[in-house]
Amino acid sequence: MLVVLVPFVSGILLAEHFVVPLYLAVALFAVAVILTYIAMPQRVAWGYAALALLAFGYTIAELRAPSVAMPYAEECEMVVEVEGVPSQRDDYRVADGRIVQWYDGERWHDSHSSVLLWLRCDSVGEGDRVYMCGRLNEDISRYDDYNRLMHRRGYVGGVGVNDYNIISITRSTPTDLQSKAIARLNEYATDNASHATVVAMVAGSRHAMPNDLREAYSRTGLSHLMAVSGLHLGIVLMVVGFMLMPLRLLHGGHRIAALLAIIAIWFYAIMSGASPSVVRAAIMLSVLQLSIATSARYNSLNALAVTVFAMLVYRPNYLFDISFQLSVAAVMGIVAWGVPLVRSSRSWPRLVSSIYSLFVVGAVATLWTLPIISHTFGNLPIIGVVVTPFVLLFAYAIVACGIFAVVLPPPLGYPFAMVAEWAARMQNIVVEWAAELPFASVEWSMPKWGVALCYLLYAAITLLYWSKNQKKVVTLPRYDWLERP
Repeated sequence: MLVVLVPFVSGILLAEHFVVPLYLAVALFAVAVILTYIAMPQRVAWGYAALALLAFGYTIAELRAPSVAMPYAEECEMVVEVEGVPSQRDDYRVADGRIVQWYDGERWHDSHSSVLLWLRCDSVGEGDRVYMCGRLNEDISRYDDYNRLMHRRGYVGGVGVNDYNIISITRSTPTDLQSKAIARLNEYATDNASHATVVAMVAGSRHAMPNDLREAYSRTGLSHLMAVSGLHLGIVLMVVGFMLMPLRLLHGGHRIAALLAIIAIWFYAIMSGASPSVVRAAIMLSVLQLSIATSARYNSLNALAVTVFAMLVYRPNYLFDISFQLSVAAVMGIVAWGVPLVRSSRSWPRLVSSIYSLFVVGAVATLWTLPIISHTFGNLPIIGVVVTPFVLLFAYAIVACGIFAVVLPPPLGYPFAMVAEWAARMQNIVVEWAAELPFASVEWSMPKWGVALCYLLYAAITLLYWSKNQKKVVTLPRYDWLERP
């Protein structure tokens, strides 16, 4: 699947920089598919197949490009819906939203455009539908890179909402799983910063994170802990697997356990907001559980490539999403380097092996994401390689106990919520201490060629390691008497 993925991704990148009529791309794809089946020899057929995948990537990118029906920078009546929990900024709040309808002066038009809402009032909350008079701004930020990032994520622009342009508000109570999880965690809140960390790591909402704490996590390169990803789903799978262990003692019980684990994985993925990193991890772990249920062979690298391919077919702009890039890079590093290094410690004492595995996985994931972080944020978080393994100990406690606090009704979930907040408090202390160190990070923006060079180096090291770990060849002893006449 890596062979399939490379030309497909190249087609998406071509669509970003070159404009070709869509019918030509479709025609090229069709011709290349036909030539793939009739071409001889096989090497030529592979070339046509790569060309077909490239054309397919270009076509998908063009078809999935977000369209804007509403005009920019024109004052008009509109109806917007607040879809996410507003996050506090300095003097305003920010929330995900959607333009439901807009009026052009003659008639109303339906719309499904995703926008970023700037809320400069306290009267609007999650789930509200606002009838207002305003304008759609194409620029979401004064930074061009951030504007491109947000447009690639599917946002068509930003809309400002204040007390002066609101005509009416229709209130509604959020009923989605994420809102219910946040509400349940809010019942146990004690310390603001610790509670905000628990909500971010368990429910996937960073709306309550203080700005100084956000900066500390960013400076140490640990912001990925605040975004629910494969790490968090892995903890969920570990907890569910422990609870379902008695089922595996029954005949065929491993199949039932795998099915229940898949249900738990997707339940948590939806509850935490179903971000690109969560969806990617949920697909991979679901494939793993299916392989366990069917006793089929599981190849982590191939499963990752299949997952990336499926997600890019669904939404090609994921390729330019920083959270998607970091998630894929971290998993790639763990699969390529982390897993072989962890396997080398199987003969060690269990406690030593567990601590070593925790350190290896954290260090490898951080190392593989450093080039992207440096290029995107202009910050090289050196301290993250050292601190990550220790912080992961608290992260396991936060996520595991936080899940029980959400699932169990009060007051049964209270002890788990208290342990989760204590672990979050300890984690925040470590992160804030590490962020204050003078060598915590280096202000440097790695150029694109540097990022490409780093990952080529990682790939070369991986191939070199694999080449030295080929299957053993058993040589039969030579019997000279067989050669005698």
